[in-house]
Amino acid sequence: MNISSSPPRTANGALAIPSDLRSLAAAATSIAAEYAPKLALVGTLAAGEAGAKALAAAAGTTFPPALLGMAALLAALTALSSTSPSTADALQAAAAPGLDWVSRWLPLFYVPSLVVLPIAVRGIAPPDLARMLAIIAAGMPATLLATAALVVSIRKLVNTPAGPPPPSDPPKPFTQRHYVGWGAAGVGSLAAAALGVGDPGRVAALFMLASTVLGYLGGVSLPARVRSVAHPVIVCAAAANAGAAVLGAATGAGYDAVLAAYLTKGVAGAAWGAGDGLMSLLGVVILSFAFRIHAQRGLVKRHAAEIGGAAVGSAAFSMAITAAAARAVGLSPDLARALVPRSVTVALALPIAATLGAPASITAAGVVLTGLLGANFAQALLTWAGYTDPIARGLATAGAAHGLGTAALARSEPDALPFCALGYALIGVAASVLAALPPVTAALMALTG
Repeated sequence: MNISSSPPRTANGALAIPSDLRSLAAAATSIAAEYAPKLALVGTLAAGEAGAKALAAAAGTTFPPALLGMAALLAALTALSSTSPSTADALQAAAAPGLDWVSRWLPLFYVPSLVVLPIAVRGIAPPDLARMLAIIAAGMPATLLATAALVVSIRKLVNTPAGPPPPSDPPKPFTQRHYVGWGAAGVGSLAAAALGVGDPGRVAALFMLASTVLGYLGGVSLPARVRSVAHPVIVCAAAANAGAAVLGAATGAGYDAVLAAYLTKGVAGAAWGAGDGLMSLLGVVILSFAFRIHAQRGLVKRHAAEIGGAAVGSAAFSMAITAAAARAVGLSPDLARALVPRSVTVALALPIAATLGAPASITAAGVVLTGLLGANFAQALLTWAGYTDPIARGLATAGAAHGLGTAALARSEPDALPFCALGYALIGVAASVLAALPPVTAALMALTG
């Protein structure tokens, strides 16, 4: 007997779609609509960075290409604001979702260098390691308080009253979708790795990426009291290291091999690991500064003296005092030069380290450790020292703790946050420009031995 059945149809003859499928389609459409503008900005900025790299290579300049791209984008936005303000505002609004995405995940882009720290420091003698940690521990409060004192002095000279801070929204919490999605990716990729399913390198990279992201999600979900001791970045790095141990045991590759593949830093013949993918977004972070500075152009104009003075003064002080301290305690020249840009965001510290011929992995780890110290203790130190002015607090935190300090202020000091966000971008720019000047480069090289 031939039995056939027709699919269910609506009253007008159209195929009836089950409600669960409609819900799934609606959810997929909602997610696509949410992420499309974010991916558009990130993709555009990544293309802009690639173009800047090509132009820099053709010109034979060693100045950070992403910084050149940021300057060009900021100049374009500024010119557009003069000729067509509505168009500039529309571009700024269109970029907002992507900028929020970058800010939300920013600490994650710093983490890879901290994740591989266990193997990066193995070649460093214990006395040198102790000297480096001492320089970082003393250098953060020194830069913090020196920058705050500089800003207060400038404010007394210019006597510009602080206006109301620009409105800013608190960081959005992560949703259950993030935890479930990345959890499924972690479990699925671990099972595939253990069973030998799929390309081993790609499967391992996906598992390590999921381990890193889940560590960060777990870190930010901890109570504030716990986060003051266990910063989300530390939890993230610990989770990634635990993931490397699990994956190494499951596949037989071993912990060291998994961690080495996590961040290959462009070694010839080596595939990108999860850490390489995360750190590749640092160039996007730099270009995004153009939109952030443009959005706060009124604040920059009003407090140009304080912001400009802090940018140059803090950058110069931090690099000089670090180099001098390293020389004083007898740190080897390559390790001393690696710590010189410790107060600059990783995205700009790495090109400075390259200019000085310093090991990039040590520089990145020094930057993250400095930022962690500042994120945990900068606000308390400023309060202890009697600095209450939000402009001084914001710029000082930026000078001592860059992006991680900015993230810490976002939760507790909305008045200081705009100055910290601006300062962390502009201090990095100032340090990059200073380090690119031949006399400054020569002085830092001589100072570190």
